[in-house]
Amino acid sequence: MLQIPFLRARPLTVSVASSASNPQMHPKSYVKVCGVTNVEDALLAASSGANLIGMILWPKAKRSIHPVTAKEIAKVAREHGASPVAVFVDEDADTICKVCEDSDVDIAQLHGDGARSALTDLPSSLRTVYVMHADKAGIVQTVLPQIPVDWVLVDSLQGGSGERFDWSSLNPPLGRNGWLLAGGLTPENVAEAIATAHPTGVDVSSGVCGLDGLKKDVGKVQQYVAEAKGAFH
Repeated sequence: MLQIPFLRARPLTVSVASSASNPQMHPKSYVKVCGVTNVEDALLAASSGANLIGMILWPKAKRSIHPVTAKEIAKVAREHGASPVAVFVDEDADTICKVCEDSDVDIAQLHGDGARSALTDLPSSLRTVYVMHADKAGIVQTVLPQIPVDWVLVDSLQGGSGERFDWSSLNPPLGRNGWLLAGGLTPENVAEAIATAHPTGVDVSSGVCGLDGLKKDVGKVQQYVAEAKGAFH
């Protein structure tokens, strides 16, 4: 398997020190904006207070980007206090490691069966977001492996579709850093979702996009982050 010795787990911006600069953010809460396709949107999300910036590296996705672009986004995200996350779907462990190296990212989100099955072959220096899917009733359908993961992310059965499910029934397993809620979140409902499901963090993509479904809407991103931070406070 490809080795990536350069990877070092960088500290996330959720420590006590970082929360002092964002007084509304609980030290153990996460606000993630995913599907970021350009540097401007990364700057928007991070400067608004998001502390995780997701980029889709699976080439078949509508919001997929090249590793060169991902590296530029990762740099901007870190400069503004956020941690970049690379999202994979069907890639094997070697591909995930190579793309993370090329993108200078040390958090991999494993979203599909292929990427999830690569977990056992990934180096411990690469932190992981393990995606599990819930049906409309909020029953988690994906099995969590025995290998520890850094975060669990619970999404709808059609991840990235913007579909929501019953938050009140959720009882997901936890990663080392807790779990993130995704699926149908918007600026209008994220506070309700946090109050209902009590996640460690929230994740949005299409819910803050503009009319083209790709570029993020400035007002939506700012409102979403503000509502989430207020609910976590």
